[in-house]
Amino acid sequence: MPVYSDTCCDLDYSTMQESGYNIDKLPVDLSEACGVPGPSGLASGQIRLGYFHIIRFRGNSGVFICASIAHCLVDGHGFAHFMNRWAEISKWMQQPQHSNKASLTTRRYTHDRSIHAGYRSNKTTALDSITIDSLSTGNAFTRWLSWISPESRGRLFKALSGAVGRTCCYFQISSKTMENLRTSVQRHAPSGTRYSVNDIICAYVTIIVVQAKEKASADWWSKPVPLAIRSIFGNRLSEYAGFQMSIAVSMRPRINNPDVDNYMGNMSFGKSIWFPQDMVQVEPVDKSLSTLALRIHQAASSIDELYVSQLGCLLNSEPDSYMRLILNNAKQRRKLMISSQVRFAHYQVDFGAGSPTLVRLAPYAFPDVVFVMPGNPTMGGYELVLNLAPEVAINVVQNDSWMNLVDKYDCN
Repeated sequence: MPVYSDTCCDLDYSTMQESGYNIDKLPVDLSEACGVPGPSGLASGQIRLGYFHIIRFRGNSGVFICASIAHCLVDGHGFAHFMNRWAEISKWMQQPQHSNKASLTTRRYTHDRSIHAGYRSNKTTALDSITIDSLSTGNAFTRWLSWISPESRGRLFKALSGAVGRTCCYFQISSKTMENLRTSVQRHAPSGTRYSVNDIICAYVTIIVVQAKEKASADWWSKPVPLAIRSIFGNRLSEYAGFQMSIAVSMRPRINNPDVDNYMGNMSFGKSIWFPQDMVQVEPVDKSLSTLALRIHQAASSIDELYVSQLGCLLNSEPDSYMRLILNNAKQRRKLMISSQVRFAHYQVDFGAGSPTLVRLAPYAFPDVVFVMPGNPTMGGYELVLNLAPEVAINVVQNDSWMNLVDKYDCN
């Protein structure tokens, strides 16, 4: 069941502003639960459908609204609609004559999963080999993970996430900077192909993260013990053939159905892309960015109802399919997952005090995950949330090419 809590905080809102809205600055009796700060007594590690926590700062100086909903219920599109609807009802209840429902929108949302049935097809389309391998390879551990209760699995994942080192960095980049870069890279695109800003961001981040990972790997292999191991077994232990990136793609813009925008359930699907070594171990100049952006653009465009149909059949073929996907992706060291939320109406959420000052994702539990968020409308642009291993994050911040694009950043 969803959990709602309300906490009064001794901090002034200005303290959070000065800290760059770092949730680590919240009082010690607040801990992270289900991806958002919550009372430590509720941080049991249980999987919940939703978790909502209102933190009120001293002297009514501000409010921190933390919300987390299970991905099996909503995707980013559904989450943004939920928050906006919640805010709309709250504003309506603040009106003196709130019994008049005429001021509320009459839009009707649906969770009817049968909307997916219209995408099924008897035709077949080839899934990428990475996805097939990830879902086809199971073992006793994946079957055990599927067998244990959600609460036990939640506690296990929470313990594992605490054991894995992770640094979360927030990078703000202006719209003008990204559009200038997109225009420059577009000159190298094949005729008839138009890159989106997301294509360019994914390509640039991939190159920068690969460089950071390579430097971290080289530093590790130069230490005495790893150096001795490599002297025995050769360089093959530290070499790799390529780099795997997964992007989250929404089916909504690709389906001709009038009800699809009102559907609150999850319609985001992952697409894995494999880059050969010589494609990613390059400098982020226009031509190399175009090469990566083209592959990313083609991969996102290739997802259609046929792809989703075959993916759904493969996911439902075995009880431990989802655990297979999680475990096999976790074993891949040279990887990155990128999800963009720039098209969602996060900054339209208004509970009666105006648009939010900042909408930010909490640090992700595991490294090698990147989120692209919209920037505050007053400043525009994008906020990139990079969850990386600490030694990789340091190298990203020290990359002059990347930092020349960035207007502001914060790591914690």
